[in-house]
Amino acid sequence: MEWSRSPADHELLRLWTEELYREYENVLFQYGVRLRPPVLRIDDATSVWGSWHPMTRVLSISKRLIESYSWDVVIEVLKHEMAHQLATEQLGGGHHHDATFLAACKRFGVADWAARATGALPTEIPSWKDKALSEEEERLLKRAEKLLALAGSANEHEALLAMQRVRELYAKHRLDRLHAQRAAEPVYLILGRKKKRIEAHESMILSILAEHFFVRVIYGKQFDAKACEKYQVAEVIGTRENVLMAEYVYHYLWQQVHALWDAHRSAHDEPASAKRSYMMGVLSGFRDKLGKKQPVQPEERALILVSERELDAYVSQRFPRLTSKSWGGGRLDRGAYEAGVSAGERLVLRKGVTERGGSRGLALPGKSQT
Repeated sequence: MEWSRSPADHELLRLWTEELYREYENVLFQYGVRLRPPVLRIDDATSVWGSWHPMTRVLSISKRLIESYSWDVVIEVLKHEMAHQLATEQLGGGHHHDATFLAACKRFGVADWAARATGALPTEIPSWKDKALSEEEERLLKRAEKLLALAGSANEHEALLAMQRVRELYAKHRLDRLHAQRAAEPVYLILGRKKKRIEAHESMILSILAEHFFVRVIYGKQFDAKACEKYQVAEVIGTRENVLMAEYVYHYLWQQVHALWDAHRSAHDEPASAKRSYMMGVLSGFRDKLGKKQPVQPEERALILVSERELDAYVSQRFPRLTSKSWGGGRLDRGAYEAGVSAGERLVLRKGVTERGGSRGLALPGKSQT
């Protein structure tokens, strides 16, 4: 039974349905699968997030799902139901969560939580952030927190050394895990500011994450169901501890470049047009500072390559048709840029990576919802 809806509700459902059809076609394109389009319907179901009915060929998505979760989660449920469709229409099975269905999930790169063969999907869709930290992760993050406390030192040499040691700590953790042959399931985090484009300074922050914090950064667009708009986002992929650290650094640098610009503009009466150049300078100086690190030993390099291949495999599963793009740097105000570089060379990561509360583990400032 469906409740009566206002014209505005009907328009919203129409826009959501159109977007689901676009996502359906994009999933088929990305994974190179041919399926006959079903009837896509948004319903009022409260016991399941989605369903596939082979007799009527109706693929349903719960309205509550769209209202309660971000669009990347909606897509995973859509892919789950598309796997049912693939299994029943082409693979000769898949009415339940059987081996045929799981093979179809693999074909579509369905996330583990959405592919698990347990019948109905969970009443609450899990987030990797909700899981309690393991003892190993607790030790790692406590050590990182202590080192970042040193990064607040007025002694520039001590602060730089502390930052280097944080990165080395995370690198060693990854090497130890590889030595022990303990697999680390990659996770992803969507970062975005509901903008139509990613600004140059944000793009540089993301490049710093990819270069120095052991994560992959993938650019794309994501639909916002509330606004019915698509915004530019960045997806950060890596092990849980590395993604959490990268998220902290992202928000910290974002806040710092704006605070430093405000202080610089006030002190030097700079025009607003110099803002971009100054921010790019700050981040260039900070990136150069991070680049001053110890050389990697041959054995460590070999193990890192193994880890990189595992991460690349996960990225390929999520983005089978991934392409690379370059962006133009644009013109810079040289004076503002050099002033920014000087400020960036003095910038240090401050203590504040973790706040613990219950079993949720890390709570990071300004964290994005996934």
